[in-house]
Amino acid sequence: MILPTLDTNDALFLDIDGTLIDLAPTPDAVIVPPGLPATLRQLGARLSGALAILSGRKLSDIDHLLEPGLACAAEHGMMIRTPDGVVTSQVQRPAGYAHWLKVFNRYAKEMPGLLVEEKEFSLVLHYRRAPEHEEELRNLVHQLLADSDDATLLPAHCAFELKPRGGNKGDALAGFMSITPFAGRRPIFIGDDVTDEPAIAKANELGGAGLHVKRDFGGNTEAVRDWLRRA
Repeated sequence: MILPTLDTNDALFLDIDGTLIDLAPTPDAVIVPPGLPATLRQLGARLSGALAILSGRKLSDIDHLLEPGLACAAEHGMMIRTPDGVVTSQVQRPAGYAHWLKVFNRYAKEMPGLLVEEKEFSLVLHYRRAPEHEEELRNLVHQLLADSDDATLLPAHCAFELKPRGGNKGDALAGFMSITPFAGRRPIFIGDDVTDEPAIAKANELGGAGLHVKRDFGGNTEAVRDWLRRA
C-alpha cells in the first residue's frame, strides 16, 4: 500500500504502544523517543487541532508519555477528552471488578512475570514476561467472565483485559469526527493491535485511511515516526 500524504485538511488519530513507541516488557518500561512530543505538537498545530490519541492506556499515562492535554480516547475509547479539555465517559466498572482484582493479584504472586494493571474501568493481566502461562490465563479470564453480563474480554499483545461492554476505538474515532475541528476532514488512523482494528475499519468507512503498523510500516515504529516527521 502506498502511504497517504497527510494534508492540512486531514484529521489524524494515533495509537501509542506498538505504533508511536516500541512495546516493552511492562507498560511503565516503554521509552518515548526524543522529539516525539514535539512532533505531535507541531502536527496538531498544522492540522488546526485535528489530532487525537486513541489508546488503551489510562488518561494519566497518555499525559505522562506524550503532550499533556491532547485530545484522546483513553482505555480503548471508554474515556474521551475533547479538544476543549472536557472528559466524559459512558461506562461504569463491571460488577466483578473487585473480585477479579483479587484473583489477578493472587495469580501474580504465584506466577513470577505476571503484571496486574488497574485502570479506571478495566483490569489487565500482562503475561509478556511469562508467555508459557498464556493458555492457563486464557482459561482463567473466560471462567471469570462466565457469570458476567456487563463485561467482555479484550485480548491484546501478551495481555488479557476485562472491560465493560461497549466502547471501542472505532466508536471513539467516529465520535471525534462529529465535532470541531475534526468534522468534515479525512480521517487517518494508525494502529498495530487487534484492539485497533475497529478504528482502522472506521477510518476506511468514513473515506479516510486506516493504517496498520505491520501491514503498512513493516512493523517498525520508527517508520511511523518518520512518516509523522515528514508530514
